[in-house]
Amino acid sequence: MLCDKCKKREATLHFTQVSCDAGVVSKTTNLCSECGESFEGPAEAREAAAAWKDARCRYCGGEPHVGGGHSLDPLSGAFKISFMCKPCAEEYYRFLSEKWPGFGDVNITDEQIASINRTDKVAVLRHVEEHMKTW
Repeated sequence: MLCDKCKKREATLHFTQVSCDAGVVSKTTNLCSECGESFEGPAEAREAAAAWKDARCRYCGGEPHVGGGHSLDPLSGAFKISFMCKPCAEEYYRFLSEKWPGFGDVNITDEQIASINRTDKVAVLRHVEEHMKTW
């Protein structure tokens, strides 16, 4: 996949912004490492692009595949960049989708969103973290 900005180099950084204000809306920006360094997106995304160079998976220490805000950020009140390797990311989202059916689906329904919103999100995310530490 080519970089969305320069349209010349292979995209190696993929930023997805998700908003749940009026349904689930996501926008993905795919950038090469050069364009990622000058990315004018949200401060969090610029931080993630800079941190990618030395990143390791937060669970196993492997090569990073995805990165973004840590799932337990709401507890700390501060944005922390976190990365996962591909196998850990797949297991993380598989486990999370068991707790929140439809989570991560492109065509998530309003009923699924309402079901997710009725859960104790912090408790679910803590459960996922505990699962990943033992996985």
